[in-house]
Amino acid sequence: MESQQIAVITVSLDEWNEHKAMLKDICEKVSVLSDQEQKELLTPKEVCERLKIGFATFNRYVNDGLIEVIKISQKKGANRYVKRSHLDELLKNGMV
Repeated sequence: MESQQIAVITVSLDEWNEHKAMLKDICEKVSVLSDQEQKELLTPKEVCERLKIGFATFNRYVNDGLIEVIKISQKKGANRYVKRSHLDELLKNGMV
């Protein structure tokens, strides 16, 4: 096992608090962006509820290329999502 070196850095308490505040602000902004991105992606269940269709119809729409899905890999396999903007466009054009 390779030994790791430890460095000690001395900063003033004011500077330390300023950096902590900046990190907190960055974390909050990233969280907001993540929430907005998640809201843009709908699960197949949410799409079915919004369109008032069953899961078999949803799958048929996907297989026919009417609904585009995004697959996001996770530990338990890939989850499918539909962009809210894509679904809104389909609804606007009367395609579903």
